[in-house]
Amino acid sequence: MKTKSFLKFSAILVVFAGLAACQNTDRSGNAQLDSAPVGSDSLRRADSSDATNVTHMSKVDGDGAAFMDTAAVGGMMEVDLGKLALEKSSNADVKKFAAQMVADHTKANTDLKAVAAKLEHLLPSAYPADVKAHMDAMKKLSGKEFDKHYMDMMVNDHVKTLDLFRSASSLRGEIKDFAAATLPVLEKHHQMAKEINASLK
Repeated sequence: MKTKSFLKFSAILVVFAGLAACQNTDRSGNAQLDSAPVGSDSLRRADSSDATNVTHMSKVDGDGAAFMDTAAVGGMMEVDLGKLALEKSSNADVKKFAAQMVADHTKANTDLKAVAAKLEHLLPSAYPADVKAHMDAMKKLSGKEFDKHYMDMMVNDHVKTLDLFRSASSLRGEIKDFAAATLPVLEKHHQMAKEINASLK
């Protein structure tokens, strides 16, 4: 059933489907990354008739499904980009942050999968094409250019992720509990990201 709270989740889908936090920058004069187009293609199941085909066996409503799908894609992205930062970064603080992201989001992803399994909800397991293309483009960056792009992204991304998880207070049961337990970790990530990003300017 569509509710007012679902509109909040739909609006926040751009966090992961569009990677809106990634700015169109060209700091070194060469490796320019375009922002992925804003949209909700990656989670169309939560916003169209496709939902019937994908989630008809699920024990969760549309709002809960939208939240879990968005959180799942975002969690995967945070782990993969954290691993990339460990390889690409030239900054000890960025590397420390990236290691924390990999550890914390791996745990959160495992917890979310457990909730989804209990509710018989199938989570997305792959990135939409535009997100994958952007992440592939980030692999071409290195050194300070990579550090700045990554940390800019982490600061802006976590603002929207916090909004998403705070909005989950309107949900019920295991999903609400998962969001509430994960929120303090995300708040810590955001504070860390802001401090590190400021030091790179």
